[in-house]
Formats: sequence, structure tokens, C-alpha cells
Amino acid sequence: IWKYRFLYRDLNDLLSKNRMLEKRFQELLTRKVRAVRLLLAGMSRSGAVDIDTREVEPTANCMVVVFTYWLSFEYVRDPRHALEPDHAQKALLRGARHVLNLLAPYLEPGQRQHLLQLSGAYGLGD
Repeated sequence: IWKYRFLYRDLNDLLSKNRMLEKRFQELLTRKVRAVRLLLAGMSRSGAVDIDTREVEPTANCMVVVFTYWLSFEYVRDPRHALEPDHAQKALLRGARHVLNLLAPYLEPGQRQHLLQLSGAYGLGD
């Protein structure tokens, strides 16, 4: 996503002007949701998360929304600096933290605590 951040800066405008890009981006989102849905289902089957099958689809969608549009959010919060290379690592780590936190309700307490420790260790606070 960082490599193609220019796309995300004006995505709505780009998609409204380019039908081929619009279709390709829709396909990309479909593949992302499918991959996350399969990941969550696999994690559920293995016991890594306790998620009802009815919650897999909306959780997968939320995760895709956050990691797809995180850089746009970062840009709106700090348009002069957010997408500069020296801010890239922190911006991407914050996005990763928020995606992973969407799993927190489905983790047992020890796993949830481990997730919070990892977030702290990587300096992923807002």
C-alpha cells in the first residue's frame, strides 16, 4: 500500500475517471476480503480465535477497510507530513495495530494481553 500511496490520496477521483481502474480496484477489494475471511475462518478452526461464523464476514470487511484506507486517514490527520517517507514506518505500524485490534474481542484474555504487549513494544500508540 505504501508503494502505491499516490492512488489512495485521490482514490475516489481516480476511480470516477477511469473505469478500468475502478473495476481492478473492486476486484482487489474482493480478493482482500476473501483472503481475510479465509484467514479468520482458519484461525477459528484452529482455535486461535473464538469467532462466530456470522461475525467472520463483517470482521473481514472491517479489517480490509482499515488496512486499505489507513493511509488516507493518516493523510487527513496530518496532510503536510503523513505520507512523507520519514513518517511511513510509524503510519503503517499504526494501521497494523488497528487492524490487529479488530481481533481483540475474539481472543482469550491471555492472547489479548499479548496483543497489547506487542502493540506497546512496537510503540504503536496513537
